[in-house]
Amino acid sequence: MVMAINSQPKTTVSEYIVEQLINSGVNHVFGYTGANITYLIDAISSYDGIEYVQAYHEQGAAFAANGYAQAAGTLGVAIASSGPGALNLVTGIANAYCDSIATLYICGDLSRRYQKNTLPLRQDGFQSIDIVSVVEPITKFAEVVRSPDDIRYCIERAIYEASSGRRGPALLSIPHWIQHAEIDPTVLSPFVVSPLKSASLDEFISEEILETLSRSRRPLILLGGGGANSETDVAMKRFLGCNPLPAVASLCGLNVLSHEHQSYVGFIGDYGHRHANIALAASDCLIVLGSRMDERQFGFLKDYRENKSIIHVDIDRSEFLPKSERYFPVLGLVSDFLNRLCNVSLEFPSLVEWNRELHHLKEHYPVHTTVDCLSPASFLLELFIQLAPDTQAFVDVGLHQMCTAQFGMLTHGKKLYFSGGLGSMGYSLPAAIGGHLARLGRQTICITGDGGLMMSLPELQTLARDRLDVKIIVFNNQCLGMVRNHQQAMLDGRTFGSVDGYLAGDFKKISSAFDIKYCRIRDLNDLKLLDEILHTPGPSLIEVLFPHDMTPFPSSVNYPLEGDVCSLQDLTSDGDN
Repeated sequence: MVMAINSQPKTTVSEYIVEQLINSGVNHVFGYTGANITYLIDAISSYDGIEYVQAYHEQGAAFAANGYAQAAGTLGVAIASSGPGALNLVTGIANAYCDSIATLYICGDLSRRYQKNTLPLRQDGFQSIDIVSVVEPITKFAEVVRSPDDIRYCIERAIYEASSGRRGPALLSIPHWIQHAEIDPTVLSPFVVSPLKSASLDEFISEEILETLSRSRRPLILLGGGGANSETDVAMKRFLGCNPLPAVASLCGLNVLSHEHQSYVGFIGDYGHRHANIALAASDCLIVLGSRMDERQFGFLKDYRENKSIIHVDIDRSEFLPKSERYFPVLGLVSDFLNRLCNVSLEFPSLVEWNRELHHLKEHYPVHTTVDCLSPASFLLELFIQLAPDTQAFVDVGLHQMCTAQFGMLTHGKKLYFSGGLGSMGYSLPAAIGGHLARLGRQTICITGDGGLMMSLPELQTLARDRLDVKIIVFNNQCLGMVRNHQQAMLDGRTFGSVDGYLAGDFKKISSAFDIKYCRIRDLNDLKLLDEILHTPGPSLIEVLFPHDMTPFPSSVNYPLEGDVCSLQDLTSDGDN
């Protein structure tokens, strides 16, 4: 008797997940191993075209997935075991949520025999936690996979939610037994995307908006992180080629337009350029492209909604302000909005004069003046001259972050990536690892402070183990400078925790322990060391020494002040305001 052979294409759930990730363009998965995630890691290691990267802390893996997605513009993936492993991903998940980064997090979970979901117990078993309930407020989609047959729906929906609309994190919790269960992919139920009604071109931009633009004498574009994508890049160049409006940028919008572009004015906000903040205040029509309008950007402007028309373009309606007579929310993609405007005949009769005034303003309040000692400005200006075209820099949180935003010249394709909304120290090193692996052909640097690097020391071993060509630049002022500034202003100079009781490690010894090339910059003469170390293959750590009182331009002098030579009154003296 001849036995029938089952010809159905059987595979395991873990293998199916890996194939879906490869089909989504993912070629690196970051994680930390553990008993409840081993089947998935084993499946990744058995496939060509995708690589598992073992971090040394789950938070590092989560931030690496953030950096990978930011650099590649595609999905970033991090995985971890159950309980504490899953919880250690949470800060990276929150960062992806706040900065709209397309990421997928997969956690292992207890096998079926340990789950006691019907009983009122605090914990199912060892290393168990209800991770889905923890992350629901900071994910676009979070789900426990309860049956092997659910995996197609769950993985397709998770990838879709993370990558579509306003991007963000998705999480799947997959019990251990399901990961190695066999399935027949041909009979699994798919996730079906509901068709969305798209607005017509006429609905997208109203006649009222076009009239507001045509009446404007001092129009200004505000670039936000929602415009930092390839589609917007093409549309922006097309639009500015026809309508050379001036543009300022938020922290997360610094990558949208080359800083050499004739339309680029500068960086706005609490620590922004003074001339850019004055331009923002003086504008009579603000075109906000993919930026939230929070107090760190607009706090210095009193009654700004009374003094200017605002056209606010965003893909997320929750970012819109309450409707008012001069506020026009536009729900949609920035690229679609700009392409639509390119098809409309717009006239800005005062644009030449307005651009000339802004040029004079920029000359009157230069970003940097020459000094004869090492300063954040002198170091960063020299660094960005030395960096190769298309360099990607991942920047941590603190004074060095604001200095980099102020003095980092983004020309020739150079990019800056931040933990912008959440502002998480310890982000930059693991994010730089992810970004490097996403863009192996680009120079990758990590700019951090002494405090931020101390929070991410485990990932130095990832650099050392894999000899990744990432350069770490540490601004070391032996204190937590941003907190210290706040304490000095608000607590009569008491600096407990930021100065008193705080001490960073010896970075030369730390570099030696991890077999990472090291150099120290103390003064202007040492800047000559940059060229060699930046172009030496492999990981390097550059420690730049600054005094305790290191500071960027404090926010109080970046705001428009009474007595400015090129004042708001001068800029708005055309009689219409």
